[in-house]
Amino acid sequence: MAHKEFRTLIPVDEAHRLLKQIPINHSTKSLPLEEALGYTLAEHVVSSIDVPSFDKSIMDGYAVRADDTYQAGETNPLTLCFTGSIDAGFVGDFYLNKGEAMSIATGAPIPYGADAVVKVEDTKRANSKVSVYRPVHTGENIMSRGSDIMRGEQVLCRNTRIGSREIGVLSAIGKRYIDVDTIKVGIISTGNELTTPGNPLDKGMIYDTNSYALSASVKECGATPVMYGIVEDEEKAMFNAINRAVQECNLVLTSGSTSAGAGDIMYKVIEEKGRTLFHGINIKPGKPVVAGMINGVPTIGLPGNPTSALTIFNEFIAPLIHNSQDTFDSTKDELTVTAVLGTGINSQGRQQLLPVGMVRGKVYPADKGSGAITTLADADGFIEISAETEYIESGTSVNVTLFGNVDEPDLLFAGGYCPGIEILEELSGLKFRVLNNGSSGGFSSVSTGFSDIAGINMPDDSGNYNISMIEKMKLSDVVLVKGYKREQGLIVRQNSDISGIDDILDKRLINRNRGTGTRSLLDLNLKQFADKMGMSFNNLKESLAGYNSGAKTHLAVCNAVKEGFADVGFGLRTMAENSGLKFISICEEEFDFLVQKEAMDLTEIKTLISCISSKSFADNLPSGISVYERTGEIIEF
Repeated sequence: MAHKEFRTLIPVDEAHRLLKQIPINHSTKSLPLEEALGYTLAEHVVSSIDVPSFDKSIMDGYAVRADDTYQAGETNPLTLCFTGSIDAGFVGDFYLNKGEAMSIATGAPIPYGADAVVKVEDTKRANSKVSVYRPVHTGENIMSRGSDIMRGEQVLCRNTRIGSREIGVLSAIGKRYIDVDTIKVGIISTGNELTTPGNPLDKGMIYDTNSYALSASVKECGATPVMYGIVEDEEKAMFNAINRAVQECNLVLTSGSTSAGAGDIMYKVIEEKGRTLFHGINIKPGKPVVAGMINGVPTIGLPGNPTSALTIFNEFIAPLIHNSQDTFDSTKDELTVTAVLGTGINSQGRQQLLPVGMVRGKVYPADKGSGAITTLADADGFIEISAETEYIESGTSVNVTLFGNVDEPDLLFAGGYCPGIEILEELSGLKFRVLNNGSSGGFSSVSTGFSDIAGINMPDDSGNYNISMIEKMKLSDVVLVKGYKREQGLIVRQNSDISGIDDILDKRLINRNRGTGTRSLLDLNLKQFADKMGMSFNNLKESLAGYNSGAKTHLAVCNAVKEGFADVGFGLRTMAENSGLKFISICEEEFDFLVQKEAMDLTEIKTLISCISSKSFADNLPSGISVYERTGEIIEF
């Protein structure tokens, strides 16, 4: 198939206008009460019972006739005859005569003849006599039948979004099944490269993320997702899947096959089966959106990238669902917050929905690129940037549309990865947002004020750690907190014949990514080996298969070795042992913490530093990581 060029990209406002005009039919279904949360009521709800359905006591005490107590006083108690007890849930008839009192529990039915309850603390019982020290009036401490809800009373209106409070009301009037108004949303993931989570992942395949992320998003809107699974990029298969979906659903969402590639045919399906409203929006991410009508059913093709698909859903589809159900999109207000940019942002000449993270009211970009699924995990929401905006300065106030209820972290942690950071988070009680961008990234993040703190392990040519880099970058607004030592070395399979650096020249190496302290540490050791061998470092690198590879984590190094993609890696003893691999110790390094000087006054930073120096931290460190005499030392610049 020839490539399809996008039509003229329509502005965001025009896309909103066109989608808002789309009519969406509704479906009604009956749900058990426990499954109705988040849906919309399809009808007015009228109570068939009184709530409460009987007069009941709201206090522990004694049921009495009020006029029997009018002469009671603290110094002149009135004595009544005790005739029995009534507990909550009692079924039967009791009658209270004048001059009598019955013990009664909170929630228990009021006996015939009684019209008030004396609190237990205003009485004293001795055998068959009850002394009353305070008078009560008629109806005191009693909830009358129907005083909360009366039989025949409308308790909830049609189109009400069912939340926890509505569930409480419905259960109180005895509703077991609820008729809900919903939009059935068909969800189809397209792509030859997709497979279902839980299946083995063959070479060249990726797991289907969009079916599940979009299904959850549809539920959050109070609609009903109908998942049709994965459909290959083949016209007949797609035609069949969409045929079925438009017959069974009120709205159909597909993901993938929307751009201009030869295998992207969603636009063609819509054109041949219905009519196209638009193909392409002038927005980032999510440009390749195609929308149309097939047999009166709105059919919208979202981008295949999960972050783009979810962002476009939140911006365009969620409002469409809410508007079509005549419900207030509470998430739009509840999940929109004002925050301050923690770093400057360059725009890209197109209206943009930029994924961002939040820490203590500051916003930072979380976009890892259009192909990065992990943007979903690292982003708390997005900010809208207009096409006319070229640059937004740090400190600018922005509106953030959150992806959900965000548990905002206490500290933004950048730099190198280390299991010790996870232990610090657990022991300190703080919540970290961790950006594993390597030691170089950690220096940059802290120096620009982007992150609060960074884990760093950057050696210089003399084997000294971190201070040389601080001096080289001429950083004066930072503080170095000495951390702990980590054992680094070669990671190989248990049956490997590798015993040292000398043995890796004819082996396949899995290296760490550029900018990490671990890669720099390996370079330092390789330079020493090259000097010993009388060869140049550059020639050594060129002869070493896999030197230019770049695993992002120590675990990725271990996995590459374990699965046979490489013969040797370089990393932490802790990670090697946890992966069941052989570890050959090469050196011990220093892993420190770089902190913004102004952040040192934060309670969270003080708590963290205290934890670094604590005995509990030292006791919980795994093999290959240990504190030493300088742990917790603070160096200012």
